[in-house]
Amino acid sequence: MLKIIKSLFVIVAVSAVAAGATGAYFTDSATIAGNTFSTGVLEIRVNGEPSIIGANFSPMAPDQIGDSPEYDINNYGAPSFAGPSNLSAKRLLLTAGNHNDDGSGLWGAVRVKIEVNRGWDTWQEAFNGRLADVRYIDLLSPRWTELAPGDSERIRYQIWLPNSDYSQESRMGKTLTWDFVVEGRTN
Repeated sequence: MLKIIKSLFVIVAVSAVAAGATGAYFTDSATIAGNTFSTGVLEIRVNGEPSIIGANFSPMAPDQIGDSPEYDINNYGAPSFAGPSNLSAKRLLLTAGNHNDDGSGLWGAVRVKIEVNRGWDTWQEAFNGRLADVRYIDLLSPRWTELAPGDSERIRYQIWLPNSDYSQESRMGKTLTWDFVVEGRTN
């Protein structure tokens, strides 16, 4: 019986020590309140507009080069613009599409030279080849790494039908229309 009482006494003593070791007499806490997550905005515009009418080239002969006006590609945010953009564009991808060539094949034959500039003395060539091959041409590469909010980049292009195109007769009097789309990406 004495052994049972000693065993109970040991169990009670160990339990008391364990409870005392894990119990806290003083406590306090602090709060990290009002956590908020939001996403940024990237808004790309041309000459300050979401969409503008492009160049209308007069009728040209083969190898005659038509120059377009210059356009400003804007990251539409402060400090230069009143828009909501607050993210930098890491890539500005130009794509030609939504074309109509009256079945003449001009889409695959017409050539284009695309150049960009940000106030330099010389223009940087971004692309030179078939208009139909203008897909995701990065207008920032290789000279620039980003287009920050409030900044702009100028773009211009020349367009022509090469004289080496052997189906000139079938293309006489035909019209080609297309869109250029500039897509800003944050990665």
